[in-house]
Amino acid sequence: MKTPAISSVLKVARWEFVKNIKSPVFLVLTFVVPLIMVIVGGIGFFAERMSSEEELSLGVADSTEEFFTYLEAHLEGAPLNLTPVEKSTEHFKEMIQEEDLDAILLVEAEGIETGNMPLYMEDVRDVNLGEAKSVIDNAVVSYRMEQKGLDPGEIQAATSPVNLETRTVTGEEPEMVDFIVPLVAGMALIFSVLFSGQILMYGVIKEKRNRVVEILLSSISSLELMLGKIAGFGALSLCQIGIWLGSGVIVIFSFAVMPPIPLTIGQVILPVLFFIFGFLMLSSIFAAVGATMKEAEGGSQAQGMVILIPMVPIFLATPLLMEPNALWARILSHVPPFIPTTVLLRMGGTTLPLWEVASTLVVLLLSTVLFIYLGARIFEGTILQYDRPVGLKDLQVMFGKKKG
Repeated sequence: MKTPAISSVLKVARWEFVKNIKSPVFLVLTFVVPLIMVIVGGIGFFAERMSSEEELSLGVADSTEEFFTYLEAHLEGAPLNLTPVEKSTEHFKEMIQEEDLDAILLVEAEGIETGNMPLYMEDVRDVNLGEAKSVIDNAVVSYRMEQKGLDPGEIQAATSPVNLETRTVTGEEPEMVDFIVPLVAGMALIFSVLFSGQILMYGVIKEKRNRVVEILLSSISSLELMLGKIAGFGALSLCQIGIWLGSGVIVIFSFAVMPPIPLTIGQVILPVLFFIFGFLMLSSIFAAVGATMKEAEGGSQAQGMVILIPMVPIFLATPLLMEPNALWARILSHVPPFIPTTVLLRMGGTTLPLWEVASTLVVLLLSTVLFIYLGARIFEGTILQYDRPVGLKDLQVMFGKKKG
C-alpha cells in the first residue's frame, strides 16, 4: 500500500466537508436538536423555579400548643405561610377549601417523638412539600432537643452543618477545569462518533451502491479516499461540537451566575489529543464497516455493533468516576477500542500519574495507526464489491489466509 498523497486527502476532505455541512441531516443535528433540548430544558428550569418560589399555605393543628412557635422560628427564607387551625380532623376538608389551604399538618407529641406526622391535603399530586418538609424537620429537631433540656444556643451549635475543606497532601489544590475539560472531551467524542460516524458509514454505503467510488478510485487510492473522508468528517464534527459548546456556554452563563473559568494549554492539550486519536480510530472502523455492506439495512445492524465500542466506558461511567484507579479501570484504559473514552472519564475523576498518561497515549497512537491500516485494507478490498455484503471468509482471504 503506497504512501497517501496529502493533497489528495485534503481534496477529499474538503469535498466531504462542503457537501455534508449543507445537508439537512447535519443542519438538523447541529441546530434543531440542540434548540429543542434548550427549549425543553428551559421549560423544565422555569417550571421548577416557579414551583420552588410558589408560596405554600400550610395549616397547623397543634395539639402540643407550643410546636407552632418552633415552625415560625425556622420560616426565614422559606416560601411557606403558616396558619393555626382547629384540631378537628373531621373538618379538615372544609378548612382546606374554605381557608384556601394547600395542606394541614396534625401535630401531636407522639408524632414528634416517632417522626410520623400526618399531613392532610385534597390532592397529594398538587402540593410540592420540599420547602415545608425542611422547615418541619428543623422544627422537630429543635423541639426534641429543648425537651431534653438544651438551650437554643446549644441546639444551634449541635445542629450546625459541617463544611468539609478538601486539601491534598502535596499542597496543590485541584482546579474545577481539570475535571470538566476531560469529561467534556469524552462526551464530545461520543457524540461526534455517533453522529458523524454513522453519516460517514452511510455515505460510503451510498457511494458504493451508486458506483461513485469507481470514478473516485480512478484518480486517487482507496487509502487516500478513506483518510480524506475521515478528515472531512472530523472537521465537520469539530464544527458541530464548537457550535454546541458555544451555545451551551451562552445558555449556562445566561441562566446561572458562574465565574469565568481560566484555561491553560496544559489543561487542554491532553484531552484534545485523546479526542483526536480516538476519533480517527473509531471513524476508520465506521468507514471499513460501511465498505463491507451492500445495503444501508445491513449497515444499520453493523452500526449498532460499532456504536457499542465507544459506549462501553459510558455504561461504566459511575464506577470509573468512583474508582478511577482500580485495576480493572487501568486495564480497560489500555484496551485499544476503549482507550480514549475510558481515559477521559478517569481524568475527570482523578489526576492520572504521568507514566499512565504516557502509556495509554502510546497505545492509543499505535492502535490508531493499526486500525487505520486495517480499515484501509478492508476498504480497499471491499469497496468495489457491489453484488453482496462481505463476509468473514472474504476478510480472511483479504489478509492472506487461505479458505478453510
